[in-house]
Amino acid sequence: MEKEQQIANTLLPDEKIKIRYALLDEIRGFLVLCMVVYHGLLSVYSLLGIKTADTLFDFFTPSVPFFAGGFICLSGMMCGFSHSNLLRGVKCFAVAIVITIVTVLGSEFMGDIAIRFGILHLLGFSMMFCGLFNFALKRTNKWAGLIIAIALFIVFYGVPNDYPDFVGIRNIIPTQWYLNKNLYPLGITAPSFYSADYFPIFPWFFLFLAGYFLFKFGFIQRFEKIFKPKRIKPLGFLGRHALIIYIVHQPIIYLICAPFTL
Repeated sequence: MEKEQQIANTLLPDEKIKIRYALLDEIRGFLVLCMVVYHGLLSVYSLLGIKTADTLFDFFTPSVPFFAGGFICLSGMMCGFSHSNLLRGVKCFAVAIVITIVTVLGSEFMGDIAIRFGILHLLGFSMMFCGLFNFALKRTNKWAGLIIAIALFIVFYGVPNDYPDFVGIRNIIPTQWYLNKNLYPLGITAPSFYSADYFPIFPWFFLFLAGYFLFKFGFIQRFEKIFKPKRIKPLGFLGRHALIIYIVHQPIIYLICAPFTL
């Protein structure tokens, strides 16, 4: 176990690790690739007006909760490998704030591309939460934690207006809250709210927690022969550099499209 405890989460590129579970990198790489393609289709249609990109974007939209949810859940699992979730969360959230500033400023020239609370904001918040409350989380029974996290994800899934409300949670939330312009990190948005990438705390934080408790079952270490071998190296590369790829992929897409918009 001492060797396993030296494993660091691979979301942030400056963290050093002793052991790599290649399958986790490859799964993360595939999920990042899905997000890049999805954002690329939206950008190509928005900037160039190519109808095929819009058609493909609409076709893949129903799958977004699955690959984005998988990425969030996997990030929660990786918290179990790290000794510094609070620091990692602060770094991730700081990067997210910079992205917000840049995209808000960029909206003056390229349409509304502002990311006000995207997936990096969510992951940064979730990591900080796990770091601050690790003393309680590590004492929570893994089965109880997993079941409660999944149940809360389902219950709070309907908080954002454009999400299906499975249990009627929006009937409990005061209507005037949805007129407040400052509650968007919680998933409660005013009609005028827009974020090019939006993953609010409710419900997605609970999926992150579900991943945290999944790690406690120890199946990654138990089945090392499955998780360690490298199989698809390009996906592994994407997974190892997930944060930087997420940061740079939109600017690169815009730079590629920009000459064709003149």
